[in-house]
Amino acid sequence: MKVLITVLVVLAVFVVIGLFLIFSGVYNISTYNHDFGLMNRALDTAMTHSVENHAEGIQAPNLDDPEMVRLGAGHYHDNCVGCHGAPGVKPGEISEGLWPEPPNLTDEVLPWTPSQAFWLVKYGIKFTAMPAWGPSHSDAELWAIVAFLERIHGMSASEYQSLIHTGGPGGTEETSSQPSALKESTGEQAPGQGDSNHD
Repeated sequence: MKVLITVLVVLAVFVVIGLFLIFSGVYNISTYNHDFGLMNRALDTAMTHSVENHAEGIQAPNLDDPEMVRLGAGHYHDNCVGCHGAPGVKPGEISEGLWPEPPNLTDEVLPWTPSQAFWLVKYGIKFTAMPAWGPSHSDAELWAIVAFLERIHGMSASEYQSLIHTGGPGGTEETSSQPSALKESTGEQAPGQGDSNHD
C-alpha cells in the first residue's frame, strides 16, 4: 500500500510540474533555447528509429537515370539550397536561425538509405524546420531529388550549375515528362493510411 501511495504522489508531482510549465509560460520556446544534451540525444535517437521504421518496405526506383538527377537538381535548387546549401553555394541566412541546425548536404554524409531519404523529404520532421514536400511534389519529383542527393557529394560547382540550368523548375529548360525510371512508379499515402510500397 505504501508503495502505491508513493507512486501516486510521484505521479501527482510530475503532473503539477507539467501543468506549471505549460500554463506559467516560464518555459522558453525560443530557438535559442536548445534544451540539454540528454534531451537532444533522446530526440535525435527517436527520430532516427522513426524514419527507419516508417521507411521500411519502400522500394527505390533506379536512381542512375541522368534525367532524373537533372530534374532533382532543379527542384533542390528551388526549394532546398536556402537551408542545406549546394556545391559552390552556401546556405542562406535563414539556416543560421534554425534549430536543429539543418545539415549542409554538400559537406555532411547523412546515414540515410535512398528509401529513408525519400520518406524524410516527403513527410518532413516534426518540431524542426524540415517541411513535408509531399503535398507540393509528386513521388516522381521526390525520387528525383533523392537521386540528386545521392550524387551531391564530390560534385563540383560547375557541374551543379550545369545541372540546374537544364533541370526543370529552376533551370532554363522545363522537363516535360517524367524520367524513364519513374514512369512505372506508384504513389504513396501518408503514414497511418498505408503506404502503397510497403509490405
